[in-house]
Amino acid sequence: MANGSILYPLLVACLLVSSSFQSLHRHDGDAAMPSLTLDIDKSFHGCDQNLELKKASCSNKDLDTVPQNLSEDTEVLDLSKNNITKLFNSSFELYPLITSLDISHNDVRSIESGAFYPLKGLLYLFLSANRRLVLPATGAFMMSSQLSILELTASNLKSLPNDTLQWGLHIYILHLWFNQLSFINISSCGMVKSVILTGNRLQHLTARDFIFVCHTDTLDLTKNHIQTVDPDVIASLHVRSLVLGGYPLSDEVLANIFIGISKSDIEQLTIEKGSVGAFPEDFFDPLRDSSLSVLDFNSNDLSSLYSLVFSNLTKLIQFSFTYNNLPIDEIQPDFFEGMKALRVLIINYNQVRQVNPHNQTWTVDLSEFYLSGNLLTEISASVFLGLGNLTFLDMSSNKYLSFLELTAFSGLDNIQTIYLTESRITVLELYTPILRSLSINSLRSEYNPLRPGASFQHLQSLVNLDMKDSGLDIWNIWNENRNVSLFDGLLNLINLELSSNPSLCFISDLPPGIFQQLSVLQELNLDRCDITNLHPLVFSGLESLQKLSLKGNNIHHIHDDILSGLGQIKSINFEGNRIAYLEELMFSNNWKLTDLSLANNGLTRLNQSTFKPIFSSISSLDLSMNPIDCNCELKWLIDWLNKPIRLIDKENTICSSASLEPLREKPLLHFDPNELCIINYGIFSLIPLASISLVVISVLVYHYRWQLRYKLFLLKLAVVGYKEMRDARDNNDYEFDVNIIFYDDDEEWIREQLRPALEERLQQFQRNVFGDEDLVLGMHYLDSVDYVVSHSYKTIIVLSRAAVHDHWFILKFRTAMDHVSDTLTEFVVVVFLEDIPDDEMPFLARLYLSDGRPYIHWTENVRGQEYFWDELTKNLTINLRTNDLIPNE
Repeated sequence: MANGSILYPLLVACLLVSSSFQSLHRHDGDAAMPSLTLDIDKSFHGCDQNLELKKASCSNKDLDTVPQNLSEDTEVLDLSKNNITKLFNSSFELYPLITSLDISHNDVRSIESGAFYPLKGLLYLFLSANRRLVLPATGAFMMSSQLSILELTASNLKSLPNDTLQWGLHIYILHLWFNQLSFINISSCGMVKSVILTGNRLQHLTARDFIFVCHTDTLDLTKNHIQTVDPDVIASLHVRSLVLGGYPLSDEVLANIFIGISKSDIEQLTIEKGSVGAFPEDFFDPLRDSSLSVLDFNSNDLSSLYSLVFSNLTKLIQFSFTYNNLPIDEIQPDFFEGMKALRVLIINYNQVRQVNPHNQTWTVDLSEFYLSGNLLTEISASVFLGLGNLTFLDMSSNKYLSFLELTAFSGLDNIQTIYLTESRITVLELYTPILRSLSINSLRSEYNPLRPGASFQHLQSLVNLDMKDSGLDIWNIWNENRNVSLFDGLLNLINLELSSNPSLCFISDLPPGIFQQLSVLQELNLDRCDITNLHPLVFSGLESLQKLSLKGNNIHHIHDDILSGLGQIKSINFEGNRIAYLEELMFSNNWKLTDLSLANNGLTRLNQSTFKPIFSSISSLDLSMNPIDCNCELKWLIDWLNKPIRLIDKENTICSSASLEPLREKPLLHFDPNELCIINYGIFSLIPLASISLVVISVLVYHYRWQLRYKLFLLKLAVVGYKEMRDARDNNDYEFDVNIIFYDDDEEWIREQLRPALEERLQQFQRNVFGDEDLVLGMHYLDSVDYVVSHSYKTIIVLSRAAVHDHWFILKFRTAMDHVSDTLTEFVVVVFLEDIPDDEMPFLARLYLSDGRPYIHWTENVRGQEYFWDELTKNLTINLRTNDLIPNE
């Protein structure tokens, strides 16, 4: 009986483990690690575990205790959003390897002092949102010397044990937001990066209520209603940055804070939403020669400033007053006199309307000046006089700023960066020869001030230029009369941002030469510029370009020369265009290309020859959102993607409905050519033999071509001759017999070949019109041509390479063709005197040939000439009615 009682639970356990392991599923190479779900009884509230990552997620499982059936090597345990009320000394004994423990959003009320002792490697502990939490009086974190983050936010804590931070060697952050702490007594502490005490009930920073000995980078006491401050308490702090505010701070409180800081090593003070109004005289006296280097007044109630108000801040390096609740109309240089160490001045979002309205000379030695988000309208040449060492100027988000004039006499001899984002600049003058970065994006002016050859002529050191969404038109960047570009002279430009300018190509395409002088440019962004066509030479001169983005345009075709000059290119983005086909030589000179996006276009076929030059360089490829036809011709692509190439957005790289049936609407990577494309090697072995036979047959056919054509001609007469629909009229029903249209250069052939042949073979044709000399007199030229064509029984059009390039000849050809269409009679015969290359063949001739209309090719071969005259004679003696059912010779 005893043996049975032991074997039965063992059997049940084996079944449970077996069923659990059957739930392991390994997906494709990019799926998550194997996941094991413990399908235990609901009373145990099963958790999800990832055994490979050693993670267990028990969040929101309605637990009231720490589960004891998890893997013992668990390192990350999430117990958030449950109903756990107590942590026992034994709660985590089974999991000594835990490094991250989340018990937030429970109802933990009690923690036994040894609960965390087993977790000697604990790094992250989250206990926030336990509304009735009480920490052990001592020793709770004694064994957690590696603790880095301790999260105790919103846990209704009324006190903090004295040794809370004693054991941590290097705690990165302690969060105590929104508790009920009215005093702090931390008399033993190591190093803590940040302590956040925001939103508690601290009112008195005195020796009785506030003891804090930690060496801390940042101590945040905002949203505590501080009413009294003991300067000695402030002086005792080992804090680099002190943050106060959230409630009104009286002048007395601020004065005592300043006194305390003057005796401390505190370097940075932030007063945020402290309702600071005016600064009384001598307000900053205690801070003269203090250690304070950064002072930030954020979101206060400053109403006005006055001369020398900050003169006692002699050691201050960075001074900021931002987001003031009341307008500060003017900023004058004498406000800051005496601030000998000041280098960074931040006056953002203060509704400032004027800077230096009286043209004073600045006496501070600023390197950075921030004036964003104000109400400035005009910056004249003398506004910054005296700021000779200024390198950074931010005037962004001044929505009424329309006039900016920085001349050679403005004194900004060392300015390197200017931000003018979201302004309304209509007048812009920049004489800043060493400027390296200029941002004028998001311009909202009705009149764009940029002019080619003028606006940037004194910016020869510019490296970064941002003109995103700046309302650019083509005339802002290119003067077609002078062939001058806005970017001419920017020989050091490396980054050019032109995206979101939809009017840029509204009137015309980007012309070649626009980037000609940007030989060191490395990044060019033309996203969302409504580009439809790219000139083959538009990127000429960009020999150093490494990144090109043309995302979100309307480009239909990429000429194979467009990228040929970009030998250093590494990244190209054509996402979101309308490209349906890629030229074979498109990437022929882009051997360094590593990242290519062709996503969201209309690509159906991908040729191996197109991508061959970049086979070895590409590491990232995006073909998603294209209607790709997945067939056996794509075997090369699948083989290529099986190499170390990252296919971006593979879930949306789908085979189109025109693909092989098993692949339709399926991911491209599901295509296995070895299964669907079985190669018949027997057939392939016959290819060389078939090729040799084809060559031999072609040679024989070419040698006997004229005899064959003549025999075929006779055969055609015998087979279909009686079915021809002939025109009932003959040559006697017309005013002229034959009208010959030819180019002047071909007159010798007419005189020596055609005229004698007609006299010999067609003696009945006596009323012939040979070229322009025989046209009807007294009519306009084209009227006379039209008259002769319409009144001639037959018309011969003699084509040569010279003739097809003559405009008047093509007009006569068109006139004849129009009469063919009008009369539905095949009275036109075309004679080719020579082979005309495809790229020279006019459209009209292509149209004529595509309709199967009669034509004859002249040859120097004697036997071929015999066939030629027989065929011509036959075509000149009858007029066939247009009949699409019978093929033409």
